Amino acid sequence: MKRAKNLIFIVLTALALVACNKDNTTPDQQQPTVPQIIIDTDICSSTDDLFAMQLLYRYASQGRCNLLGVIVDRMGDTNAAVADLMNNYYGFPTLPIALERNGTNERFSYINYSPIAEATDDNGNLLFARTYSDYSSIPDGYILYRRLLANAADGSVTIILTGIPSTIANLLTSSADQYSSLSGVELVRRKVKRLYFMATKLEPSSEQNVSPGYNIMMHPNAAKTLLQMWPDDVDVIISPSAPGNMVEYKPELVINDIDWTDIHPLKQIYMQFDCNTGQRMWDPMLPLQEIEGDDLIGLSPRGHIVFNDENKISFITDPDGNYRYQISGDEAWADRMLNLIRASSSPLHSL
Repeated sequence: MKRAKNLIFIVLTALALVACNKDNTTPDQQQPTVPQIIIDTDICSSTDDLFAMQLLYRYASQGRCNLLGVIVDRMGDTNAAVADLMNNYYGFPTLPIALERNGTNERFSYINYSPIAEATDDNGNLLFARTYSDYSSIPDGYILYRRLLANAADGSVTIILTGIPSTIANLLTSSADQYSSLSGVELVRRKVKRLYFMATKLEPSSEQNVSPGYNIMMHPNAAKTLLQMWPDDVDVIISPSAPGNMVEYKPELVINDIDWTDIHPLKQIYMQFDCNTGQRMWDPMLPLQEIEGDDLIGLSPRGHIVFNDENKISFITDPDGNYRYQISGDEAWADRMLNLIRASSSPLHSL
């Protein structure tokens, strides 16, 4: 009888473990020691996305974070190809890539450097290696999100959204699938620690009826889905345009900082395309704060955001809110930010 009871206990325990592992997470799964990051980018519009990615590759090479995947939220295979060559150049050829296929049809781009993926050397060979030759084989963005989140420890994932919120919206409205029995909202609630989103023109002196900024206005319906459906117990840090506005990485300085080689994607982009468009280092503010720490960039009090019918943003202070936004510092602070970004352009062997 005792043996039979032990057998029943073993079977029940095994069934419980299977149930717990439906999302590859058990209640006592150990938390990772470094940030687990998914980057969601509208690559091939402005070059600040590239510097945000370069920072993350460098941090990952230094063991300061773990990159889980790259979501390309700007539709088009050529955009995925640039993300692919970036992964390869920085030493992450197997890092998963996904592409948004149900986003905005607005294709405006400040700097369309996507042709860099087809750049060749004097012998006609591709200048930069790529893992894929056919991007129809990579998954839709929200599907990769679901797979990566399902495989992650609870409350461990940081999402760095430097682009359009199309894929995040599709994730939030998604249903159970082969990766997880949870809805998109519940999957985010269970797995995500923090979302960074580069958007809005919020400042301490102006928090009511503010312009939502480029990334939101590229797909306002997706942004409203994000703001309405994002779980209120998962933190969001908005990176407005103000902090990045203070940090200018001039084209001639970019090229000079990469004088150690010509075979470099950022250098080639700056040499082949007009990058002197007045853009600033907006997107790097997100990985800098996540990896260097919250003391690096000031944060507003907690609150929540209202996106009204006139497409204006208002920040409502609330100590129980899950939203904060970054606050820029002085000129010395801006110099420090620029120096951190410039350091990521150093030779790969200097890590």
